[in-house]
Amino acid sequence: MKYELEPDNRNCPDEELLADLCAVAQNLRKSSLTKEEYNQHGRFCAATMQKRFGSWSNALARSDLAIVKRMDIPAAELLDDLKRVASELGMQTLTREQYRAHGSFSGAPVYRRFGTWAAALSAANLQPTAWKPQATEEDLFANMAAVWEHVGRQPKQKDFRPPISRYSYATYVNRFGSWRAALEAFVAAANAEGEPPSTEDSNRLSVKAKAEKQPVHRTGRKPSWRLRFLVMRHDNFACRLCGASPAKDPSVSLQVDHIHPWSEGGETVFSNLQTCCEICNIGKSNLPIKEEDEV
Repeated sequence: MKYELEPDNRNCPDEELLADLCAVAQNLRKSSLTKEEYNQHGRFCAATMQKRFGSWSNALARSDLAIVKRMDIPAAELLDDLKRVASELGMQTLTREQYRAHGSFSGAPVYRRFGTWAAALSAANLQPTAWKPQATEEDLFANMAAVWEHVGRQPKQKDFRPPISRYSYATYVNRFGSWRAALEAFVAAANAEGEPPSTEDSNRLSVKAKAEKQPVHRTGRKPSWRLRFLVMRHDNFACRLCGASPAKDPSVSLQVDHIHPWSEGGETVFSNLQTCCEICNIGKSNLPIKEEDEV
């Protein structure tokens, strides 16, 4: 099965973007909108509006919405907003990119008031941003697969926030050049020809199995992100036994289960894997599912 992306919004006409901005304002009964309000209720995201029209204020002006631009924002209000964004993202620190995407203000008033980003974080009792090794493409693809699994559809930029995502959408844009390019790279990797490998060393496991007189495997037990994603996409990101899905109930945790148990020689291949929720998988244990038991 091949997977396709939804229509590319890069070529969406200006009129369609502005119409959506107006529709959100009308639904909320407001004469103006903040970026946070639009990210929560809009079809696109505030970052898209900023890129297309140069700034959020320009987008509001083109939509005949009021521009609320304050130059002398009190320090306490800026700090409260920094804390709000950090709390909503479930983080003890914030990067400039994260605040730019989710904050009520731009970075400019923060710098004017506190001089540096580190000083602003300190004043807000947030931890300084720590250096992290650059994520590999495999890291980013695995994370996107996990987000796609969680929402049960092609994810949007606003879905890439903690605790669902380890990386912000800005990380993908910086790596691949644009959000669409990141999605295209992910789909190309997921649709690559050939059976996706498991992530464990099957040779090492086979040697150990022979020594302990256990079934010898040609694949590792744990599926790769690609194999996990293909199995879950095939099962519509829902448990094959009870139909539970995190898209309907965020508390649901999905797992990839071996139809023919691994302990009895079952391999980690697409044809022997299925999607199960954690509850059903625990209840099933290592019992194989018979055809007459399948729905």
